[in-house]
Amino acid sequence: MSDDNFLKSIDCTLGIGKWFVLQIFLYFLTPYLWNYEYGVGTIISIFIYTSLYVFYWEFIPKEVRIRWAFVPYLVYGAITVILYYLIGHWSSSLWFGWILPVYGLLCLILTKLFQKYSKGIQKKIRGGKMIVFLVIVLIIVCLKIFSVLWMSREFGSFDSEKNDILERRNYLVSKLVTPPQKVLNAMPSGIGTQFQGEWALYSCSMLSVALVNISHLYPETKEENLQYIDSLINIVMSPELRYYDKMRWNEDPLESLNGDNSHVSYLSHLAWMLCGYKEMGGDGRYDKLLSSLCMTMNHRILLSKNLNLPTYPDESIYIPDMLVAIVALEKYADMNQGRYRSTVKKWLSKAQKEWIDVETGLLASFADEDGKLYEGAPVKGSYSALNCYYLTLIDETFAKQQHEKLKSLFWKDGFVTGLKEYWDRACPIGLDMDAGPIIFELSPSGTAFFAGSSTYFNDTEVRNGILKTAEIAGHTIKMGNKRHYLLADVALVGEAIMLAMRTNIRK
Repeated sequence: MSDDNFLKSIDCTLGIGKWFVLQIFLYFLTPYLWNYEYGVGTIISIFIYTSLYVFYWEFIPKEVRIRWAFVPYLVYGAITVILYYLIGHWSSSLWFGWILPVYGLLCLILTKLFQKYSKGIQKKIRGGKMIVFLVIVLIIVCLKIFSVLWMSREFGSFDSEKNDILERRNYLVSKLVTPPQKVLNAMPSGIGTQFQGEWALYSCSMLSVALVNISHLYPETKEENLQYIDSLINIVMSPELRYYDKMRWNEDPLESLNGDNSHVSYLSHLAWMLCGYKEMGGDGRYDKLLSSLCMTMNHRILLSKNLNLPTYPDESIYIPDMLVAIVALEKYADMNQGRYRSTVKKWLSKAQKEWIDVETGLLASFADEDGKLYEGAPVKGSYSALNCYYLTLIDETFAKQQHEKLKSLFWKDGFVTGLKEYWDRACPIGLDMDAGPIIFELSPSGTAFFAGSSTYFNDTEVRNGILKTAEIAGHTIKMGNKRHYLLADVALVGEAIMLAMRTNIRK
């Protein structure tokens, strides 16, 4: 290869990268132009015609470029036809594939015009570079606003949200109904083995709950949802998923049901999933296991110092983790003549008498092993919102009271609405393993969990505000019959939580 051709090849590579990234960036910011046509085939098609034209423009002599400009398009058109008929769901239609290069041409024209006028501004006006930069930011912001408004137009009813909900289910199923190790690998490696296991358990548990909810919303999906729940149960029961809990307690949670150690988090989530399986009409394959799990949890709760079990050895009592066990026992009681409901009532009675924060009136986030609240311990928005959600499943009156108190103290209206992590202190920027990255005082996980009680109590304004905030922060991506927030690529558990919360209807 001559030096000239080598340099041209480098220029081609850079040019393809530049123009492809620009088109994809604008492509995802303008869903209203594409009606969710975010298929992999479409993205590859953009890459194909961009590559053809960049190579054409670089290697074809200037004097004949314009005359033969249609040739790359003909080549692209032939490739599009071949791929359309060879690969299912490559594109919504051949017409769409054929006119897609028009989008590329439009991007090129607008970019050239912007470059022309921005150069003039930079030369004629002091601070011209800053003005150009601000214009670019303004354009991006406007595109983002229109994108959010477009994606939010379906919010408000479960009929209008049906496609969105089912396609998010499809995405989560594709990511989580897989071999157990693959589920673990989908969790960020940087958070460590314990939290990888926790997040994997939560992801499977919340998807299972969402599938139960969706089956009530859209009964025609019940049969396939039941199969997914069955698969998720087996994943959670796998040695790979149990390892994080085994690591902390130095014993396997399912092999030590006759022992005295807590294992409350793992056992309660699994029991809750098994209850969902039975609620959906599942057969009796897990009946013996479910009975053993609930008997074990009930026994350990009653033998504890104050009806509370630690999530891990030598750690505080996390009230939301205890609530999962109470939810599982309540669900089991519904299906077994009220068995263990007395324990549920005892726990709720103690909670309302002994574990209410004096300043906020909210159920506490933490307690010591004796069930006493820590003096000065913060009531966290993330924990309180999760408490509210779980309470909707066992005590509607108590849940309603907590929802209203949480809303009055922690809810923050604005362009970006959501739940604050702290009610009594400013936290513009922060990082919390449970809340996530706190930005402008808002708690990502708290905001997501608050959608659970907001949905249950039909607090439409708050629920729609949360969904809009999720769209602003997460940005929905749709590929074929699947859609998800872009942030799901980083925290899949957040996607599962949001789906469970936004479908938490009265049953």
